Amino acid sequence: MIDGHIHYIEYMGESRLNKVIEDNHYEAVALQCIPSAAGKPVEEDAFRFQKQCKVPVYVFGGLDRSVFCLPPDKLKEALVNEAVRLMKMGCVGIKMLEGKPNIRKQFPIPDFDKDVWENYWDYLESKQIPVCMHVNDPEEFWDESRVSAYAREAGWFYDETYINNEEQYRQIFAVLNRHPRLRILFPHFFFFSEQLERLGAMLDTYPNVYIDITPGSELYYNLSEQQKAASIFFEKYQNRICFGTDIGTRVIVAKEEQELSMEESASRIRLITEFLENKGDYPLRPDGHYITAKDRTMHGLGLSEHTLELIYKKNFLNFIGKVSR
Repeated sequence: MIDGHIHYIEYMGESRLNKVIEDNHYEAVALQCIPSAAGKPVEEDAFRFQKQCKVPVYVFGGLDRSVFCLPPDKLKEALVNEAVRLMKMGCVGIKMLEGKPNIRKQFPIPDFDKDVWENYWDYLESKQIPVCMHVNDPEEFWDESRVSAYAREAGWFYDETYINNEEQYRQIFAVLNRHPRLRILFPHFFFFSEQLERLGAMLDTYPNVYIDITPGSELYYNLSEQQKAASIFFEKYQNRICFGTDIGTRVIVAKEEQELSMEESASRIRLITEFLENKGDYPLRPDGHYITAKDRTMHGLGLSEHTLELIYKKNFLNFIGKVSR
C-alpha cells in the first residue's frame, strides 16, 4: 500500500509518522508540502524525513506564494522558475493548494487560465512533471444552510467574497483543453463525489488526469448513498484512482504546534479501507477522532483484490512515472 497524500512537518513527530507507516505496512508514502499555518515551508522537513525512512518517500514541493505579489510579467517567469527550483531540490512533483478558495482570497493568485500561467503549464506538460492540485472544496462549503460547524470554524464557509467553485472548474477545464497531456492528480475526487458522470467525462477526455480518494468524510457518505453508481465508477476507472489519507493535515493547519494524532490517523485509514473492502452494509460509528458524525449505515463497495492493488499501489506509481521514481 502506498499513501500518496500525507502532510508532514517536523514538530508533528518523525517517530509518529514512522509508526503509522510501520503499523499499516505502507510500502511507500508521498509527502505533499504545504506551508504551516505560520507560513513555514516544509520541504526541508520532508527531505530529512525521507533520509531516515525505511520505505521510499516521494516529495511534492509547494510553490513559494510570495511570487504572486510580483507584477504579471515577472510572475510569468517566476512560476516556471519555481517549478525548476522544486525539481532541482529533488521533488518528484509539485503540490498546488492554490485552488483552495481561502488561499485564493489570501493571496493575489491569478485565474488559472490567464496568460501569466501559460509558460508554467506548458513546462509541466512538456516535462511530464506530476502535479497534485487541490481545486475547490465540498459543495456545501458555499451553502450557508449546509456547511458544517467544523468547516465554518476553520474559515471554510465561502460567501460571495470568495471565488465560486463553478468558476474555478471552468478555469481548470480551460487549462486542460489547452494542455491535455498535463500529468495532474485532483485529490478528494475533485469534489465531484455527487457528480460521478461529470467526473467520468473528465477522465474520459484527459488520459493523464488522476484522482485520489483522500477524505473529507463527505466523499464517503456521498459514494455510500449511491453505492451502485459508485461501484460502476470504480470498476470503469480503476486505473485512475489513487489511495491517500491526508494524515497530518490537521497538524499543518493548526495555529499551534502539536504532535500527530495516532488515533486520528488510524480513523482516516479505517474510513477509507472499510468502504473499499466491505461488501454491502456495515455500521460506521463515531470514534471521537476523525469520524465524528452520528452512527450511520454505510454501503461498501467490496472491491476485488485486483482493483484494490491498483488503487492502493500501482496507480500512484503510474501517476508519478518511471522518470520520477
